[in-house]
Amino acid sequence: MAKIVGTTNSDNIVGSDENDRIWGLTGNDFIDGGRGSDILDGGAGDDVLTTTGGDASGFDELTGGAGDDRLVFNFVGGAARGGEGIDTLVADLSNQQDAVVFSAAQGHAYWADPAVSDNHLYFTDVERLNLQTGAGNDVIDASGFAFANIHAGAGNDKIVAGAGNDQISGGAGHDHIWGGGGADEIRGGSGNDIIDGGNGDDNISGDEGNDTLLGGRGNDILNGGDGDDTLNGGDGNDILYGGPGTDTLIGGAGNDTFISYNADSDIMIGGDGNDSFSAGVQDSYYAGYWFQMSGGAGDDTFSIYSDGNLGSIDGGEGTDTLSVNFDDVARGFTFDAASYTTIEKFNLDVRSATMGAQIFGGDGDDRITSSETFREGFSGNDTYDGRGGNDYIYGASGSDNLLGGDGDDELNGGEGSDRLLGGAGSDILTGGSGADTFIWDDESVQSGGLDRVTDFNVDGGDVLLFRGVDAITNFDSFVAASVDTSEGVFVSIDGSANGIIIENVTLAELSENDVTFA
Repeated sequence: MAKIVGTTNSDNIVGSDENDRIWGLTGNDFIDGGRGSDILDGGAGDDVLTTTGGDASGFDELTGGAGDDRLVFNFVGGAARGGEGIDTLVADLSNQQDAVVFSAAQGHAYWADPAVSDNHLYFTDVERLNLQTGAGNDVIDASGFAFANIHAGAGNDKIVAGAGNDQISGGAGHDHIWGGGGADEIRGGSGNDIIDGGNGDDNISGDEGNDTLLGGRGNDILNGGDGDDTLNGGDGNDILYGGPGTDTLIGGAGNDTFISYNADSDIMIGGDGNDSFSAGVQDSYYAGYWFQMSGGAGDDTFSIYSDGNLGSIDGGEGTDTLSVNFDDVARGFTFDAASYTTIEKFNLDVRSATMGAQIFGGDGDDRITSSETFREGFSGNDTYDGRGGNDYIYGASGSDNLLGGDGDDELNGGEGSDRLLGGAGSDILTGGSGADTFIWDDESVQSGGLDRVTDFNVDGGDVLLFRGVDAITNFDSFVAASVDTSEGVFVSIDGSANGIIIENVTLAELSENDVTFA
């Protein structure tokens, strides 16, 4: 047996292949016992004591002494005494094919044949843990540590962490993991895992498999990964990612965020709080996917990227908003906000619909737009109807029908020869490029209000159409009701201030070709 005594400086000491006894004394020492059953004492200072353990045998005794020490066991058993300071136990048992049983409460771990003394690890006065295990079905209780970094390897493992900000990886297999308190980072690995983050702001990933993830208290991030997963955020403002597969996402209390962009039949339940839902359902029309979203109590926001199918959306209590981007819709489709009785506000954008679209808003203040850059076939002849509320409607390219409905609306036809009817209220009408038609009917003029046409182009083929308006039935009656103002031509429908302002034109510029009747 070799006996080695260090100095009062920071020493670097390597033992022999025999059973050594080494003292580091003071200083921040590095001591490697080498092979054999060694006794290492770091003394005062922040020391690193390590066992080589290349033959996976031997029983080493490591004492840190005063200071923040690291006691490292590589593939071997032994005893660790941390002493004063914040000490870390590092145990690499990744070579084990048998189950590792690790208990912080007992200060003891064992594996393989318990009758073999080398298959035991005892520890006391250590505050932090860094543990790797192999392919067995491990049972790990690290609840007594202030911090734990655990990589369990393959196998159906059971892992319990403590109150610190722990890092845990279950590896392959069907694992059960409890994070305890603290802001934990937990990965289930492949397999059907059950993970409970406990209290604290946890970040949990299920990875592959049909996983169950529980956030518990705190503002958690849950990612189901591949497979048919169940995610429950619990209390707090949580973020839930469904991932590929048919997932069930439950936010619980708090202002939660739901994200699902994999065209699967997910179920998302918001619960209490002002929740935010983001979902993509591309190819859902052809693949038969159907998702369900329920906001529950609170002012919820639903943002959907869709090919035309929206699934089931229930805003629940509160003032809820539905925003939809219709993109790459390879068929004609109709969206009617009246089908969504628990949604109070709609933001609807048609980016690409090759066979045309009909969009009908709700009774609230809606925003309906089209940002298409390419259409073909029968595309572009879309209908956008704001219905009630103060709506904004933008037609973009194509020959669109824009209907403001009730409320003070703003309509913009964009490119193409569009038809714009503001409806009741004081509306702002902009035709955009193309030969546009601005329409008033008896219902719209009877409601009162002052409409404005912002870009009437006498030379561009624009037309004013009065349809069933008793006070204006021909060009003469139109002229009689009109007067030039500093803003443009004012047309009084009923002899009052209600009517139409055609901006930046004069009455002399208008002819019978510009005003039509039906």
